[in-house]
Amino acid sequence: MKSLKTLQRILFFIALLIPFLSNAQSNYKPGYVVTPKGDTIRGFIDYREWDRTPADVNFKQDAADNEAKKYTPADIAGFGITGIESYRIYTGPISMDPTAPDKVKTESERDTSFRIATVFMKELEKGSKLALYSYKDDIKERFFAGDAPGFEPKELIFRVTRTTTENTFQKQLSALALMHNELNDNLIVYIGRSDYTESDILKIVNMINHVSKADYNKTHYSGPAMNSFIGAGVNINTTSPGHGSQAYLAGARAYTSYLPQGSLGINLFANPATKKLQFRIELGVADAKYKSLYTGKVSPYAPTEISYNNLALSGSVQVLYNFYNRDNFKVFAGGGVAFYSFSYSNVYFGSQNHDGSQALIAANNPFVFEKGDNAFIFRAGIQFTKNLVVTGSYQTPVSNTNGGYFELSSTTAQVGINYLFEFKRK
Repeated sequence: MKSLKTLQRILFFIALLIPFLSNAQSNYKPGYVVTPKGDTIRGFIDYREWDRTPADVNFKQDAADNEAKKYTPADIAGFGITGIESYRIYTGPISMDPTAPDKVKTESERDTSFRIATVFMKELEKGSKLALYSYKDDIKERFFAGDAPGFEPKELIFRVTRTTTENTFQKQLSALALMHNELNDNLIVYIGRSDYTESDILKIVNMINHVSKADYNKTHYSGPAMNSFIGAGVNINTTSPGHGSQAYLAGARAYTSYLPQGSLGINLFANPATKKLQFRIELGVADAKYKSLYTGKVSPYAPTEISYNNLALSGSVQVLYNFYNRDNFKVFAGGGVAFYSFSYSNVYFGSQNHDGSQALIAANNPFVFEKGDNAFIFRAGIQFTKNLVVTGSYQTPVSNTNGGYFELSSTTAQVGINYLFEFKRK
């Protein structure tokens, strides 16, 4: 029991550190900035998990530099993270009408407003004929197309009211395809069915540029989208009878076992380039034991033993976030839902000397075991190298018996080491 509380304190301590680690961390990767005169300066960009287009960026010419220089669109013409993402500046109109379902206007309030701004714009593709860019703020994500040779961005328009949808971007893309003699029957059909999403518009631009999916992936590969792992450790299981149960009133008490556990699974990355947010699918197996020795407080007041082994098979889905995120050192935390299937063995309820004097009670199967249950799982850990992870988890209570005489339930904490297997690019 003391060890379980110790692990809970460790997980709580890591959780307290998370806000400080998140604010303090940086993630410098090889990159460059482009000066207003067009010169390229090589160095390192602090690459973040940007959910909006960045308004500024931190840059170091040497990774060992203590101080970084912050650049805004007023200072540079663009920047890039080598092999991952690139940005250019844009000065011009940006639409202001919301498209989120809970914020769209009525038809009479149709919004065509815009603002003139100078911002960074993410380059999604730049081919021989067209370039595609995106800009996202707290209002919405917008896409811009640039025509060769200058590739100056012009917004692809998409407006929504509560009763109408204006897919102006489809007409704009058709006009660009016609201008480059690429408007064929297949493209007409695809444009007509397209949504205002990055995947749909990017495919159209690639079709106009004659860029295949394979060619696009060669120049936009940001790392594997997943990895796998195998792990082993200790399953710290504390099983307790309900405080109002007959077993507890008779003298049965909680018991903590320390037995092996193993797991395997995969991690799916929201952004393979940063690997900060990951979705985990995990399968596990863990052994646990319950044993309570006591002298009954009720008739027949005999030395009594309650014991069994419990093999738990589990499947879980989790969301984990690297609050401190370096290539060879990461601190993460998260949680999810776990589903358990239980298998019981070596079940015994009788006298401590196993003389069979309480065999009749045991034969009536008073346990009424549950076959399974589900619980919330909370996880935290530290990755020390590209492959080794020390991790700990805590699972909320599950029921082992269906009420009855025992009302047994258990909580589980696990500590262990995982080994990561990276998927290599073919």
